[in-house]
Amino acid sequence: MQTINLFTGDKEITDTWTWSLVGNHKFTVKILSDIVDEKLLATGSLSDTPTMRNNFVPKKLKIFVWRLVKRRLPVRIELDKRGIDLHSVRCLLCDDDTESIDHTFIFCSYGMEVWNKVYRWWGLGNFVNLSTNEILRGNSSSAMSCFGNKVWQAV
Repeated sequence: MQTINLFTGDKEITDTWTWSLVGNHKFTVKILSDIVDEKLLATGSLSDTPTMRNNFVPKKLKIFVWRLVKRRLPVRIELDKRGIDLHSVRCLLCDDDTESIDHTFIFCSYGMEVWNKVYRWWGLGNFVNLSTNEILRGNSSSAMSCFGNKVWQAV
């Protein structure tokens, strides 16, 4: 039996991988995470929303908010638009309207109850119907300090 040695090289030199997205060519999860935050989460209609830069808000919640604003949450009306056949697009909780993002998070009687409790907890009176973007931007709490707005966004 004959063996063929196809590899010739210096045993003293180790193979390395380099990453071209950063100057030092070193890959770290933190650098990748920062790039994702900067390039993906801060683009589009949330680029001026402080929620995306709020260090009180966990990354999973930032991704959820991004999906909420981009209308990428699996509520019934969005699933129906994408051709998924559902028995009904009505809200499963209240059956008063179609299950859209705004209905689910704001206008549904169950959602309104949660918002009213949050508003009372914060001493803001009764909840006024705002859009999801207005709530996320903190328009409902414009009299608060910068710190107060960051905490509001986290809540």
